[in-house]
Amino acid sequence: MNMMFATMNHHLRRAAVCPPPSSVVRNGANRSITVFRSFSASSSSSHVKENGVDHFDILGVERTYTVPIDELKSRYKQLMKELHPDRYATAPKDVATQKAAMATNVTRAYSVIGDPLSRALHLLDLHGSPIQESNDQSLVDHDLLLEVMEIREQIENVSTDDELKPILQSTVARRDELICQLATAFREKRISDAKLLTAKLQYWTTIETTIVNKMTCP
Repeated sequence: MNMMFATMNHHLRRAAVCPPPSSVVRNGANRSITVFRSFSASSSSSHVKENGVDHFDILGVERTYTVPIDELKSRYKQLMKELHPDRYATAPKDVATQKAAMATNVTRAYSVIGDPLSRALHLLDLHGSPIQESNDQSLVDHDLLLEVMEIREQIENVSTDDELKPILQSTVARRDELICQLATAFREKRISDAKLLTAKLQYWTTIETTIVNKMTCP
């Protein structure tokens, strides 16, 4: 549980950070992006559509992108304490089974709401505007696809942590910028903008994961 709290804190604190907009302007050449498709698909593979499920409601927290860290952690700990199996050791089997299922739902909700990308995807689902794997490329511009493909090539062509760290730092900065913009878009109920920003966040999140997995000491 401590490991989960540490991970959630790391993700949630990013939602409160608003770095300045990037001043970098990319000029993409007219190159094929066919090889990019598998990378695009993997960016949303962890999101599972859950019809009718409101993870904010399960945790009893406000349905907002900028969920306070302390509130989320407190609610999770409180609910898991209430649903701990020791409290139902002598209860009828059906009651114990029900409470165990509720605990699983709480843990799942905490995992979803605690991650900036899955939280955005879930909010879009709740707003009736989900991102489908078949159309996520259509949401982002050609220059971004080229930029991400070029970064992928950079990652593949380097072999040391020292070479990967600058790429990771730049990627995290772009990711944090998108998280900040997402918070504003959801707050202002600009769902179309939030959908576009979430599609972009999928790519940068996957790049970050790719870099971290390649590093020997991330």
